[in-house]
Amino acid sequence: MTASILLVDKDAAIISELEMAFEREGFAADHAAPGVEALRKLLAEQPGVVILGLDCQRQDWDFCQQLLTFLDNPLLLLLTTHDKLDRTKGLEIGADDCLIKPVIVEEVVARARALLRRHALQPARIGRTLFVDEQFVIDLACREVRLGDHCVLLTPAEFRVLCCLARQVGEVVSPKRLTLQVWGNDGKGSPETLKVYVHRLRQKLEADPEHPERIVTRRGAGYLFRDLTKSQTKTGAMG
Repeated sequence: MTASILLVDKDAAIISELEMAFEREGFAADHAAPGVEALRKLLAEQPGVVILGLDCQRQDWDFCQQLLTFLDNPLLLLLTTHDKLDRTKGLEIGADDCLIKPVIVEEVVARARALLRRHALQPARIGRTLFVDEQFVIDLACREVRLGDHCVLLTPAEFRVLCCLARQVGEVVSPKRLTLQVWGNDGKGSPETLKVYVHRLRQKLEADPEHPERIVTRRGAGYLFRDLTKSQTKTGAMG
């Protein structure tokens, strides 16, 4: 099976050069601009390695963290910076490897190949099935949500909101943070927009949308995605 690479960078020249190099080596390479387009391709294609170019501005790191929310496979960063500590920062927030531009194309290909080898030796990640709550399953590989025996149809934005919440199960996530994770800094998201999507998710996922149990609002703080299995276990233990 051909390994796939997703290249995400604002620099069209480096994208073109890397895409040709990977294809010469037998990889299936695709590219996207940073932002919603990249997230959509990531969820749809589930590439073997994502290579992300960053200028190391605050918004770039924010997008990197947003991308990591959806990513189960290796991430290689290509950093435009004069500060070598930015490489350390990249590794600390979750990247698997970092290089500082200008890069040698052959080295980028070699690093990606090494990441694929290392990843293949690891046990299969449960992360492909992001969350299982009794009858409730979010399948990242198929981009499906199943409730009991039924497949729940979600829009791409609804799916991203749900994934962000489920990644942080049991944690109250502020509207600002959740909006940034789902839409980044492109101006398409807002707390009001988020409310609409949370409402839609409740209509599709909750037994009683007016009294939600899975996606709960913590007034003045944000949203909480609850694992109902754990909640029921605690209730049973107390009883």
